[in-house]
Amino acid sequence: MFYRGALFLALGLSGLAVSSSAFAQQAARPAAAQQKEEKTFPKDSNWTLRAINGKTLPAGMEATLTIDGQFRGSGFSGCNTWSATMWPVRNQRFAVGPVALTKKQCDAAKMAFERTYLVTLHNRSGWDLVNGMLEVKGASGSLSFARGF
Repeated sequence: MFYRGALFLALGLSGLAVSSSAFAQQAARPAAAQQKEEKTFPKDSNWTLRAINGKTLPAGMEATLTIDGQFRGSGFSGCNTWSATMWPVRNQRFAVGPVALTKKQCDAAKMAFERTYLVTLHNRSGWDLVNGMLEVKGASGSLSFARGF
């Protein structure tokens, strides 16, 4: 009987040691591995595209993004002007509603640029503010914006 009680006591203490060890490991995790603090979505702001997929814009190409206080996005996309609802979602991502786009036709290079720009914005991309720049990244590419006027 003494041996059985000692065995249960030993097993119980080893379980306590394992659970306290797991607690100590979780507490020792670096802060970066824990949930990062959410930033405020950059509404009421104007942005000018500076880079697309890590490359500066080709000569003659430009694009803008304005996000108003009602989460309405609009701008110039290289050939046409556009507008759509843009609202923040969890984990510094944003969703874009249906895009209203003017129907101007431009040369093939501008149309390809415009398509890349709008697809990247529209695909539930993530965003971050880094050194005053708005960085948008998603499965279809990345966009880097500087503050506009």
